[in-house]
Amino acid sequence: MVRHRWRTHLKNATSEAAVIQLVRTYLAEWPSDEVASLPVDAWPTSIRSRGDIMSWMFRIGDAHSKFKGDSAVLARLQELLLFLTHAAVRVTQIGAGMSDAPAVNDAGNSAAPQRSTVNGIEKNGHEKKKDKPVTDEEQ
Repeated sequence: MVRHRWRTHLKNATSEAAVIQLVRTYLAEWPSDEVASLPVDAWPTSIRSRGDIMSWMFRIGDAHSKFKGDSAVLARLQELLLFLTHAAVRVTQIGAGMSDAPAVNDAGNSAAPQRSTVNGIEKNGHEKKKDKPVTDEEQ
């Protein structure tokens, strides 16, 4: 289950304290049976700082990479990992003075407009330097 609009809330957070409070509120929304279904040591016990967010993101990432259980539990673990990753990115942006930077995966992350290319040819017909070698199939 995807809980509430957390990405939007994280994007709008303007301080480390706000991100920490969002993480706490997010975790409080989880039903106890879902928390109990997660692997041992894959549930954040205390979030008091940016370092706690980072630490738990890495711990849960490690648990996720080793997980071999039920697909429903895997989905919960992935949701938790994704949320903490977004929280870690946001708190890092804030700490770096980028409090108005777009959140992860938002449109407009790039300073320069991107042009779509096909085999190194821009859609407007102008040639562009190719980023990868051409394979036999493409020639």
